[in-house]
Amino acid sequence: MENRRWEPRSRTDLADVSSAVLRWSESAVDSPVYEFLARRIARDERMLRIVAQIERTPPLNLLFGAVRLGLTRDDALAAWYPVLVGEGARLPDDDLWDAFRAYVLEREDELLAIALARRTQTNEAGRSAAVLPWISEAAERFGEAVHLVDVGTSAGLNLCLDRYDHDYGTGIVRAGLPASTALTLHCENRGDFDLPVETPPIASRTGLDLNPVDASDPAQAAWLEALVWPEHVDRLDRLRRALAIRAETPVDLRAGDAIALLPTLDDSLPPGPIVVMHTVMAYQLTHSQQLALDAAVVELSKRRRVARVAMEPAGAPTHTAIRTGLTRATAVARATAHAHGRWLDAA
Repeated sequence: MENRRWEPRSRTDLADVSSAVLRWSESAVDSPVYEFLARRIARDERMLRIVAQIERTPPLNLLFGAVRLGLTRDDALAAWYPVLVGEGARLPDDDLWDAFRAYVLEREDELLAIALARRTQTNEAGRSAAVLPWISEAAERFGEAVHLVDVGTSAGLNLCLDRYDHDYGTGIVRAGLPASTALTLHCENRGDFDLPVETPPIASRTGLDLNPVDASDPAQAAWLEALVWPEHVDRLDRLRRALAIRAETPVDLRAGDAIALLPTLDDSLPPGPIVVMHTVMAYQLTHSQQLALDAAVVELSKRRRVARVAMEPAGAPTHTAIRTGLTRATAVARATAHAHGRWLDAA
């Protein structure tokens, strides 16, 4: 691999890395394995030096994903991964740390090569349930089928939301189109929100991403699976079902910076309103990039009817905020949601 070793100038630098790792651990409460490992990494200088070399955000997602990508049932470390060994998986303990640390140090160059080449592109289809009510609201307001545009789309799974059934506990929103591989997303409607009868009419699906993921490529699909956390067996099954549906659904994936691509959509899409959405993506942007994204949406709205639905981290760990509005400054908070779409609650 290319020699990209980054050595912190002082222990103060490593202290900053350690603090960042501890902050990340607070968001990993849904994964006892990753929360445990993150807290141990934060106290281990050798491991912190590895994390410090991963420039993209969040570095722990990329390190853990790189480990999971090559992990098999036959590896000692797999004993703590229910997605690999099922219900007999062990709970986090000192042996887990020893096995994880040994696995990483034995494969340091290989794992860093993967982490440096990849991006955190978790494509969680469950998030469709969190944004669906407001996409449906926009389509109803426009009075016609919408062109759905997903910023930071990864493989485009959330662009297929009209092919999933959504069970909110208080009601089921049926797919407007048939799918040969059935998928029902379960999302508890804690906020007692009004729900549409069926999924909204979608005129076209466009995904924007710096590096779109080809769902039909087994190697790229394997990276998406590697980003699923060890205990989330249900999410892994949901991902595989969503990938099968995505393979049968026409989606226009466009590689490039959404800030540059969004204003061009007016020329490349047929007439009709556009709904721009993004789910747990904008947190990876700098402040200036977020402002530029706002400006790109506004520029597009000068030539088209445009709605924007954003689902981004906010407040407590695993919580996100659902907001509608063309810019962050003008957005209205509509709901809170679990980061993987497990529930919806009042804003």
